[in-house]
Amino acid sequence: MNATRLQLPLPVLLALLAAIGPLSIDMYLPAMSAMAGSLASDIHHIELSVSTFLLGFALGQITGGPLSDRLGRRPVIFVGLGLFGLASLALTYVSSLDGLLLLRGLQAIGGGLAVVNSTAIVRDHFEGADIARVLSMVAMIMMAAPLLAPMLGSLVLTFSGWRNIFGILSGYAFLLIGILVWQLPESHPPHRRIKRSPWAGYATVLRHRTARRYILMLASAYSGMFVFITASPYLYLEHFGQSEQVFPWLFGANVIVIMLMNRLNIYLLKFWSPRRLLTLGIVMQFSSALALLALALSPFFVLPVVLPLLMIYVGSLGLITANTMGSVMQHFREVAGSATALMGVIQFSGGALAGLLWGHFHDHTPIPMMEVSLLTATLALIFLLMARRADSHEVSDNAAIEADTATETATATD
Repeated sequence: MNATRLQLPLPVLLALLAAIGPLSIDMYLPAMSAMAGSLASDIHHIELSVSTFLLGFALGQITGGPLSDRLGRRPVIFVGLGLFGLASLALTYVSSLDGLLLLRGLQAIGGGLAVVNSTAIVRDHFEGADIARVLSMVAMIMMAAPLLAPMLGSLVLTFSGWRNIFGILSGYAFLLIGILVWQLPESHPPHRRIKRSPWAGYATVLRHRTARRYILMLASAYSGMFVFITASPYLYLEHFGQSEQVFPWLFGANVIVIMLMNRLNIYLLKFWSPRRLLTLGIVMQFSSALALLALALSPFFVLPVVLPLLMIYVGSLGLITANTMGSVMQHFREVAGSATALMGVIQFSGGALAGLLWGHFHDHTPIPMMEVSLLTATLALIFLLMARRADSHEVSDNAAIEADTATETATATD
C-alpha cells in the first residue's frame, strides 16, 4: 500500500516563492548602519542597494516572463532561484560598496526570474474574480515575510554579523528549489506555449488600452511603498531616533495592515467587484499621503500621529494589488507570463526611480519622502480615472457589438 503524498496548497507554494522579494529587501534593513561601517560607506549610499535590487528584479522579470511563456514555468523558476542563491552566498564575502551593488543586482535578476511566475501560475489555473481572490490569499500568506524579515535581520545582528543575513537568504533559495521540485507541477503545458518571438507577448499586453492604464496605476501605487521601504531606515532610526530592536516592530505594523486588508479583500469580493475595491484602496492611499505631507510641513510630525497614517498608506496596497492584477490578468491567458512580467517590471522600475528621486532630494528632513509619496499616489489616482474611462468605453463597445449581433440574428431569422 503506497503512502499518500503530502501536497501543500498552491497559495502556500506561491507565497513561499513570492516571499523572495520582501525577504531580500526587508531582512537587511536593520543592518544598514552596521553595513555602512563595515564597508567604509554611509547609510545613504547603502540605501542605494535597495534601488539596485529593484532595477535588477525588474530586469529578471522582463526576461523571465516571456521565457516562461515559451519554455514553461518550472525551468525559469529553478534557474532564477539558483542564480539568487549563488549571488546571496557571494554577498557573505563582499568587501566594498561597489561589490555590494553588483551582487545585489545579480541576486535581484535571479529573484525576478523566479518570482515573475507566481502570478502567471495563478492565471494558468483560475479565471475572473477568482484570480484576485487567490492572489489575495497568496499575498496574505506571503506577508509573513516582510513582517518577520526585519525581526529576523535584527536577531541575526544581535548574535552575529550582517553577512549571515545573506547566508540565510542563500539557504532559503536552495531549500525552496527542493520544495518546488517535489511539490509544484508544471502549469503551462506545451500546447499553450508561445511559439513566436518571446517578446511578442509584451506587444499584446501594451496594445490593450484598459490593461495598460491599470498597470501604470499599480506601478504608481507600488512606487509609494518602495519609497517608504527605502526611506524607513532614515525615518525611524535617524529622524525619530528609534533603536534597531524597535525598528522591526514599527516596520511590521505596516505589514500587519496589508495582511488585514488582504483578508478583508477576500471577504468583500463576495459583494463588491475588484474594480470597486481597488478604487477604495487608491482613495485611501491618496488621502493618507496628503495628510502625511501636511504633517511634515507642520510642527505636529510626531511618531504616534505619523505611524497610523503610514499604516493606512502602505496597507491600502492590500486592496489595490490583487484586484488590479486580477483585472489585468483576466484579459491574458496565453501570455500570462509576459503580462505578469510587464506589471512587475513597471512596478519595480517605478519603485526604483521613486527611491532614487527621494535620495536626490533627501535633505535630512521627512518632507521629500512625503512629497514623493504624494506624487506617486496622485499619479495612481490619475491613472485610475483614465482606466475607469477606458473600462466604460470597453463596456459600451461590447454592448454595441452584442446589439449589432442580435440585430443581424433577428434579421436573418426574419
